Amino acid sequence: MPLTHGEAADALREISKTERRAFSAYGYKSAAPFLILWGCLWFAGYGATDLIPKLANWVWLAIVVIGTVGSTVLGMRTGPGKARFSWRIFSIWLAALAALSSIIAVMRPVSGAQIGAVIPLVVGWAYVVLGIWMGLRFVIAGLAIVALTLFGFFFLIAHFSLWMALVGGATLIGTGLWLRSA
Repeated sequence: MPLTHGEAADALREISKTERRAFSAYGYKSAAPFLILWGCLWFAGYGATDLIPKLANWVWLAIVVIGTVGSTVLGMRTGPGKARFSWRIFSIWLAALAALSSIIAVMRPVSGAQIGAVIPLVVGWAYVVLGIWMGLRFVIAGLAIVALTLFGFFFLIAHFSLWMALVGGATLIGTGLWLRSA
């Protein structure tokens, strides 16, 4: 008994929905270890910035190096047959870095708190953009980072680095755990 046009269209819609859910779940599980790594590094970086602000530049240089090496190692651990490199994701983060560099060059922040806010704002919005493509959980994580950063900057400026260590790190780690469960 052949399928009717309506039954075939329904079946194709269901296949498409399943494909999108599988794509999002795979992306979530792939991203989880990176979020956990960077959440720990944000906690350490912002925490050290709060405790020893005179060494903040050196601390963040070390954080970026450790994070880059750690991310590279995590990326290389993907199993055989899996994509090891995504030009789309790389391009999103490259665009975020270019946007961040442009903003800092033009705005010339006068305080560490301004730089400490601009970076997570760009990262948060990059997660929103990534989420539009990869799935709602990235959008939620990005908006949480943006909202928490703005709240801390405008209402807790005296303790901004400590705030970002706690909520920024926790948001990334928590999102990583949430994505891993997808």
